[in-house]
Amino acid sequence: MTIINFKVDEEKKKKIEQVVEIKGYKSVSEFIREAIDEKINFQKVVDNHIKENPPLDKEKINIPDFIPDGKYLGIARNEIVVIGDSIKEVMEKLYSKFPQAASGIIRKGMEMPVFETLFSLFSVENTKCYNQARFGNNFYPLIEIYMEINENTKKIFGLIDTGATIIALDKSLLSDHDLKPVRRTEVYTANKIIELSIYNAKFSYNGHSYNLDFVFTELADLFGIKALIGKNFIDKFNLLILGNEKLFCLQPLD
Repeated sequence: MTIINFKVDEEKKKKIEQVVEIKGYKSVSEFIREAIDEKINFQKVVDNHIKENPPLDKEKINIPDFIPDGKYLGIARNEIVVIGDSIKEVMEKLYSKFPQAASGIIRKGMEMPVFETLFSLFSVENTKCYNQARFGNNFYPLIEIYMEINENTKKIFGLIDTGATIIALDKSLLSDHDLKPVRRTEVYTANKIIELSIYNAKFSYNGHSYNLDFVFTELADLFGIKALIGKNFIDKFNLLILGNEKLFCLQPLD
């Protein structure tokens, strides 16, 4: 099929020609065809995910009368799949059993507690998308990763934190392990510069493993998060956060 009257202004034309030259495309047409294919294929990934794992819609959720007021309800595909007495309890079960379908937590008959947190060209191949977890009116990109330590594998529930350059683990996570730091260095936080010990271990996600540095810190025990997943992990992937769809997608680079 031939598309006619496809026009761009001179500035965009120059930019396209520069990309074609830098990336080594045979022609502008080859670049445009590839760009269109990537856009269509990625949109298909997003549409398929939303179709199979719709975002939380309170109007579509049927809450039975027998569930007591005040209970926290874990939602996946707009169905109640977990019931518990705290956000942390429901969160751990919800994202363990339904990592891609999980869309958030609501509370029967009562408002969710209000809180704020302060933490410091995309291909579709091997891309996996996840719903951002909804708590009240806020959305969070949460994911499970794995850590190998002293020949044991530990599952870790963490928040993706693009403002951190290094993975930060809650001190309680490995309190029963005698770990030796690889070095000490200054770490810049929101409040001040502190000196911390740096450790190293193997972290994995979806079949991809990396030896990465990490530090220990104290995390508020709010909803079961035991890690801030920083840039040294994130940079192993293409990360795309979709604001309108409330999704985030990861694609390994290796």
